[in-house]
Amino acid sequence: MKYYLHRAVAHKLKDSKKFKMTEYTIQEFESFKKALEVYKRDFLLEGDTEQRGFATEKKIAMRITTTKKKIRARLYKPPLRTFQVLALNPPTSKYRCCREYLEIDPEYGIAQDIFLILETNYQKACDEFLYEMKKYEDKRNSFFIEIGEDK
Repeated sequence: MKYYLHRAVAHKLKDSKKFKMTEYTIQEFESFKKALEVYKRDFLLEGDTEQRGFATEKKIAMRITTTKKKIRARLYKPPLRTFQVLALNPPTSKYRCCREYLEIDPEYGIAQDIFLILETNYQKACDEFLYEMKKYEDKRNSFFIEIGEDK
């Protein structure tokens, strides 16, 4: 089975707070493990943030899929926020393989977020995802598969 890594990048414009989409690439891999290695160069598999480093000069949005179909990326400013966010369109596949970060600290409260890593229509790809992600599971990070409704 082939896996495709979709990667959208937006760079900050000079003398401005705004970002501009600069590239969108799709890389093909023979296995989920190889796609995950490239994914990990830019994104974390632990912690409460997704992108490595500070997202001050460039923003990256990535997703692994089993289809080569392009995913639309967009820059937008969430309501009541002063910064832009780069996001890929919501998944349309049956299975959504995610990472959940949950940290409960008595002094600071709760930090929780869910990050989509893989979207697919194949159960075999989900099994491969769970097998590879077992080594990253700990008390703060868990991995699960969400099944979307048939349309």
